[in-house]
Amino acid sequence: MERNNVVDVKFGLSISYLVRVIVFLAGIFVLALGAGTVITANLGAATWDVLHIGLSKITGLSVGRWVQIIGILMILTTAFLEKKRLAIGSVLNIVIVGFFLNIILNSGIIPSFTEKFPRVIMLILGIIFMGTGSGMYVSSKVGAGPRDGMTLFISNKFSISVGLSRTILEFIALTCGWLVGGPVALGTFITVPFVGPVMQKSLKVCTRGLEKLKL
Repeated sequence: MERNNVVDVKFGLSISYLVRVIVFLAGIFVLALGAGTVITANLGAATWDVLHIGLSKITGLSVGRWVQIIGILMILTTAFLEKKRLAIGSVLNIVIVGFFLNIILNSGIIPSFTEKFPRVIMLILGIIFMGTGSGMYVSSKVGAGPRDGMTLFISNKFSISVGLSRTILEFIALTCGWLVGGPVALGTFITVPFVGPVMQKSLKVCTRGLEKLKL
């Protein structure tokens, strides 16, 4: 009887983790799809993608590769400053994001328009996808994004709010991206205030869903 209970517990845990991994991967794909949609809309990339695209133009490396490089550098820096072990889940997160983004941008699955109206629609859809995907992968608790850890470190180190800490990071990324020739335009400043609320709603819905499934 006890053996059966142990098996049932292990089976339940494995199913629970599998579902969370699926939500994690789906969230990262939706996030990458959103980033790719915003980039293709060509009305100004999201803050960090301004930096990634600018570096891509200078070096010839793909945008997705720079997503991975910058992300891993941030994870390593945070781990060093906090004197903690490397967060493997976070490394996995950023590697997969860059991989998906490259596939999406190179596959041509996102249509490209020259007219302003459809490009604005694409920008809006991209923002929705980015926020939704972010909420999905955060709710899974499989692997946090590299900026999440750095945001919390800055907040704790300098005794400032998480919101202010994130704003500082975004401003640094945007400034560096602009200096290296990244695409800063109206869409860049639209993504900043709107991705967060969409992410918050997505996180709330996904967390409730996982809790209802007792995962």
